[in-house]
Amino acid sequence: MSILSRERNAEFGVFGGCLKNNAGGFNMSWGSSPAKIDEKSRLRLPAKFRRDLPETIDNEYYVTSYDGKCAQIYPVPVWDRIARKLQEPPRMDPVKVKFQRITDFYGSMAEMDPQGRILLPPRLRESAQLSGDVIVYIRQDYLEVWNEQVVSESVKENPLTVEELEKMAEMGF
Repeated sequence: MSILSRERNAEFGVFGGCLKNNAGGFNMSWGSSPAKIDEKSRLRLPAKFRRDLPETIDNEYYVTSYDGKCAQIYPVPVWDRIARKLQEPPRMDPVKVKFQRITDFYGSMAEMDPQGRILLPPRLRESAQLSGDVIVYIRQDYLEVWNEQVVSESVKENPLTVEELEKMAEMGF
């Protein structure tokens, strides 16, 4: 048995580098993998991530972004939870309205084909510069897709500082 307790394994189930809960999402945010977007603008998800994705009806996902810098791929049950939360009072909260406007602007439903490919919306591909080589990250309950060059430059230009590492230590990391 791994470092994870038997109780946690029983509750969530361990899947190659991430924990997947029974509520349709991932519960640990670690891991990334290089991937490619083909000439037809389809992202081919890395096999290790495809195996770990929660099952959805008809292999449908909601692909969107809250800032246009990267794509977020949500299993439909996860996005449904977000959509229901947006409908709770106060429905006209300016932050909720803005979030919904932006995610609707970039978003669309997408079906994963048997080869593990998902078509990314054109507006989002253009905004996030998603073509060719990309990086796919596991987040808590969705996948995030970034332009590989943008991430590489950001990591090199903005390494963790001593102050940030000290802050992490204060938080118990």
